[in-house]
This record gives sequence, structure tokens and C-alpha cells, in this order.
Amino acid sequence: MEIEIAAICDAATDHAGKLNMLGVFDRIEAPLPIVIPRSSAIFRIRYQRSEATSHRITLTISSLDGTQLIPPLDNQVEFIPLSSDTDSAAVNMILNMNRLRIEKEGKYLAKLRIDNIEAVILPLYVRDLT
Repeated sequence: MEIEIAAICDAATDHAGKLNMLGVFDRIEAPLPIVIPRSSAIFRIRYQRSEATSHRITLTISSLDGTQLIPPLDNQVEFIPLSSDTDSAAVNMILNMNRLRIEKEGKYLAKLRIDNIEAVILPLYVRDLT
């Protein structure tokens, strides 16, 4: 498996397998605490024929001291079998986050695990402007 795209953004959609993302960011500079009305964590995962099965996907977003910004997402995802004329396929994953509340500055990490193996880590830097 290969993570082709991983980002935190303002919004994202998947339309017929096409991943659309708007406003990719890795830092927030604002007076804290802040509530972000809407944001998304997005991933595009390419898999091979032999990986077309059910996989456990886990996503956490937390500070370095372990404070979680969102409850952990833990789900089984089915990677569909491939047709005979392809040797790989991609699956788009979008986690929409509504009213994300951030109370303190620092570095946060969005961690995606696939079958208990760390697949990607995205940093999110938060700076208090008060």
C-alpha cells in the first residue's frame, strides 16, 4: 500500500473516485481557544491486487502530550477487488470534522494506521495570537 495523498484541509469531496480538496493547511495562527467550523483530513491510498481485502483503518489527531482533538476513528474498510485489466486501485478517505475545538498551542499529529501499521503522520502546528 502507498499513501498517495495525505492532508488536512478546509473541505473535501469524492465524486466518482475523484478526490477534491480545498484549502490545504498545516498550521493555524489565531487567538485561542478557537473552534474551526469545518475541516477535513483526507487520504488517497493506492493498493495492489493482493491487498484487495478488508483492512482496519485508525485515525487519531492529538497533541504531543496525548490530548486528543477528535475521538479516534477506528473502522474496517473494504478495498474492493480489482478487475483483470488493472494491477492497482486507489481508495479515497475523507474524515469531515465539524466544530473542531483547539484550546492550546503546540504541535499536533494526525496519525493514520492501516492494520496497526503507521502509514502516515501529518503535523498540525497551532500558534496562539492572543
